[in-house]
Amino acid sequence: MRIGMYGIALLGLMARAAGADGASDLAGRLQALRLPGPVAATLRLELHLERTLHRKTTSGQASVRLDVDEDDRGIQIRWEPAVLREADEEERQRDASPDRLLPVREALKELDPVRLEHLLDQAGTVAGLTKGPPAEEAVDAYEGHEARRLAYRFRPRLSWTDAYYLKHSEGRFTIWIAADGTPLASESVASFEGKTSRMFGRFKGTTRVGTRYAAEGGRLSVAEREMDEAEHTVRRFVLERRERP
Repeated sequence: MRIGMYGIALLGLMARAAGADGASDLAGRLQALRLPGPVAATLRLELHLERTLHRKTTSGQASVRLDVDEDDRGIQIRWEPAVLREADEEERQRDASPDRLLPVREALKELDPVRLEHLLDQAGTVAGLTKGPPAEEAVDAYEGHEARRLAYRFRPRLSWTDAYYLKHSEGRFTIWIAADGTPLASESVASFEGKTSRMFGRFKGTTRVGTRYAAEGGRLSVAEREMDEAEHTVRRFVLERRERP
């Protein structure tokens, strides 16, 4: 009887181990989310800027909203008229105060068609960041529900100048997935440091990107994303589905 119970317990452990390959489940789910259908959504961007010049710190913030539709004809964007009026007013104020930041105009630049396409279709991006076996895999919790957490290493993207003077960089991409492999949320942390000369020109920084995903209509999209970069720029994207017109 003891042997029989031991054998049953062993088979149970083996079955759990066989189904514990989170990387394979994630890859399979991402493959199923590579045929996106039409989508209609409202996107809001909250942007906070902070710049220091000649020991003087200037800050600014903006909140802009747009409607975006994507189907087999491409992406269509509708801006709120008030946002465009705010951008024009910023430009007029800049004439009187040249050191003034332009957060509304900066926000408009962030929401170009390439960025919108990226936010609406995340399957390819996540697949690229999760190639190969994960460095870590564990059972975890997400929003009060059991999930699996996988961590991967990646090489941060840098400008040509930063890459030339780079001494060290590292990237860590952590993703939480549901039982079927559907991405729930992720956190990407990239850090780098370098030196442009022997005595001066040290630079270092860290970029953090936190994302919550939504899987619907055959596509994986960003539901909410916050980006905090080394130059004190914080971006928060919130994307909500709406009924197609």
